[in-house]
Amino acid sequence: MIAKVANVELFYKAINFYLANYPLALNDLLIAMIPRLDHARAVNLFIKSKHLPLVKPYLKAVQPADNKTVNDALNGLLIEEGDYQGLRHSLDHFHNFDHIQLAQQLEKHELIEFRRIAAYLYKGNNRWQQAVELCKKDKLYKDAMQYVAESRDSELAHSLLNHFVEISNKECFAACLYVCYDLIRPDVAVELAWRYNAVDYAMPFVVQMLKENVEKVDLLSTDHGERKAAEEAAPAVPHMPVTQLMLTGPAGMMPPAGMPMMGMRPPMGPGGFVPNFQ
Repeated sequence: MIAKVANVELFYKAINFYLANYPLALNDLLIAMIPRLDHARAVNLFIKSKHLPLVKPYLKAVQPADNKTVNDALNGLLIEEGDYQGLRHSLDHFHNFDHIQLAQQLEKHELIEFRRIAAYLYKGNNRWQQAVELCKKDKLYKDAMQYVAESRDSELAHSLLNHFVEISNKECFAACLYVCYDLIRPDVAVELAWRYNAVDYAMPFVVQMLKENVEKVDLLSTDHGERKAAEEAAPAVPHMPVTQLMLTGPAGMMPPAGMPMMGMRPPMGPGGFVPNFQ
């Protein structure tokens, strides 16, 4: 019957009553009041009374509304419980929360999976450098290579390559050449491989790059040959003598009085004087 009352203040009195007397039935009460309950006010009430873990089913039931207060409360609860899978699911489906603040909180977490989520949040907000540095710190090299490939940043790709050869991880060096193939300059890859004795690991990249360059040259040569053959096969255009064009008006139209026609010598005045018609 509580969902039918006109005075919404009775909702919060009912919540306090259930908290004190029937805490196990509190979630049923909250779910019955969902259509008319101010969720931000209710969540703040539970935070102040430190009963937030008790209403986790209610928080999950109202999260599809994507309320910021509800998202923050549930995400914080999942972090306290160490449920990184639940947190990742929450972040993927509900986006109304402070991404950077949560990432800064998680990057110092003791569990690596939560630090991995921090890098994921930085990546989602185009903070590629921070995401990659966090992955490098935790040796999440696969994530680092994927983030660099998504960033489309050649300098970041070269920096990651340099990191791999500096720590003598030649397998990741070869994998990065594959994942970030279109972002890496051949001269940079070959130089790093030569300096750090990793030529064998760079050879697949070099072979593929040479193959593509040869194909491009062959394609250009073919196009040039076809164009030249088409020009030679085209019929010669006969040479037309250049004649002086006469600008004339419509047929039957005569120039104004005193104005000579184009191509005609103006009449001479007395004494051979040629009048100026300009």
